[in-house]
Amino acid sequence: MAHSSISVQPTGHEREAPASGGATANDGSILALGVEVNQVRACLLENVNGVYRLAAWKASPHRKGENLAMVAVSLCRQMGDRLGRLLVDVAAASPLLDSPDPVRFPPLSHVAVAASPRPHVRVWVAGLSPTQSMAAAYEALCSAPAHVIGSTALDADLSVTELTNALVTTAPDMLVIVGGFDDPAPATHRSLVELSRIFGQTLSRLAPTQRPVVIYAGNRWAAPHAAEALQTAGGGAMEAVANVQPAPGVIQKTALAQACNFYYWRLSRRTPGLRALSQWITPPGQLIGQENAFARLVQVWMELHGLPELHGLYCAPLWWLHVWTTHGRSEIKMRFVEPQTRPPALAQWPALQLVSGEWPISLWAQPELFWWDRSGMAPMVAAVGQSAPQAMLQVLRNDLLRMYGPHLTSTK
Repeated sequence: MAHSSISVQPTGHEREAPASGGATANDGSILALGVEVNQVRACLLENVNGVYRLAAWKASPHRKGENLAMVAVSLCRQMGDRLGRLLVDVAAASPLLDSPDPVRFPPLSHVAVAASPRPHVRVWVAGLSPTQSMAAAYEALCSAPAHVIGSTALDADLSVTELTNALVTTAPDMLVIVGGFDDPAPATHRSLVELSRIFGQTLSRLAPTQRPVVIYAGNRWAAPHAAEALQTAGGGAMEAVANVQPAPGVIQKTALAQACNFYYWRLSRRTPGLRALSQWITPPGQLIGQENAFARLVQVWMELHGLPELHGLYCAPLWWLHVWTTHGRSEIKMRFVEPQTRPPALAQWPALQLVSGEWPISLWAQPELFWWDRSGMAPMVAAVGQSAPQAMLQVLRNDLLRMYGPHLTSTK
């Protein structure tokens, strides 16, 4: 998966971003596809007198096991029928990108896809201290497509049989083992080695298809010994990443979050039809997740309007994503939460000013100035910015992310 690389150089309150390559206002129609857990959406961006507008859109349920490419082709065919134009290459069963008769059947100029086609990675966390390393692991996983379904802290009464039954019942996709600060002293390794040995015995009792991938994010000096203990006990291999808590009071989220994100996409690639969708994307665009597309959108919107910071929320069907971006900082803070919740950890975040989806008024009051995309289509349109930044900005500004504020009902 790749993040979009949109460059916006603001010089005032709201300015047009320079289009560096890609589509211009003279290009043709652009197709944007968005894949969520429960639905597939398609929308058509059309050049109307030099400005791109949202010309049509359509959604279809996404059922488990259904081929995404077939759903998308059907959506495009229906959308084309409604508009009285051909959007699908029937023989190739794909969007019409190469037409034998461009005058009668104009081809699409670009296709962009933002896809998050499956539920988040189901994670079981194992560690030495619920209040130290395990708490740090939870914090790291909140910024990744992860759903923590269970946990185990090492104690003298830990039963391999009970642990096996728990893993069989919950079926996690990933096991994360954490614990200890980065310390080379052998005495600090023993508990982690023991924890890994116990989980090695547990995993050895599971069928290969039932075994979760194992990620180690504890004391880096203990990593090779923990890996050996897990493998010797029959649990297979583990992947070691940077310690989530290398020192007291220090939390290192990135490595574990990236490992979870990578595994999410390994699982997502198994979704029928996703590979075909990725092959439709026109260069320089790449397949991007809905969450990554939204994160980049929040950053671009902050820069475009000359804001010091911006807090955005994307309300997906099974999860909500909060994004906090600050001017002058490359880091984008991301936090996944359960729908219809406002965790205490968000108390220090700035006021919510941008929402894609239904605004949760009971949880987040609307400030004096805000942008609201009720349709929830902003992330999929944001994916267009990889190849056509001007078109993306024009459609977002004119059709989706309307500005609201004092003395404004809705403005562009």
